[in-house]
Amino acid sequence: MHNQSPETPTQANPEWHCLRTQTKREHIAAALLDQLERVEVFCPRISQVKKTRTGKKRFTEALFPGYIFARFCFLTHSRQVVHSQGITKLVQLGDRRVIPERIIAELQASLPEGIIESPDLSIEPGAEIEFITGSLKGLNGTVLAQLPAKNRIQVLLEFLGREITVDVSPDAVLLAGKD
Repeated sequence: MHNQSPETPTQANPEWHCLRTQTKREHIAAALLDQLERVEVFCPRISQVKKTRTGKKRFTEALFPGYIFARFCFLTHSRQVVHSQGITKLVQLGDRRVIPERIIAELQASLPEGIIESPDLSIEPGAEIEFITGSLKGLNGTVLAQLPAKNRIQVLLEFLGREITVDVSPDAVLLAGKD
């Protein structure tokens, strides 16, 4: 009688793979893959402040734009995974396509919620800022201190030949020279 090898397709161990996604659709592809049975998905994200026409806003985007990670058995699930909506291909280098378990584990450990929040550098003391809203719009200054109790920052600015300090909302400023 013929014995099956211990590594048959139904018993194969799942491994981590990197998947290329459609641009700006990482979260959609991850959500769809997450619905598949025996497929684990990791889509690390970053939350950062960006300037918009209406001021600055916090956006959450993929930490690795255009890529997500999925853990599955290649023999039994690769076809279903690669043909899922939002996935363009399985990333591989030659015949190497598996991401070592320890790399994903370290990345997951450093991002407990799967997201890293980038600080708003325009409110750090010493930052050169530009006012983007209000009556001081267009003027530049230097952040002196954060005033957390009031959710304000103190800014030193030159106005009419004098240096003055003003307390403003962090939403009213952006790093000077940043768009």
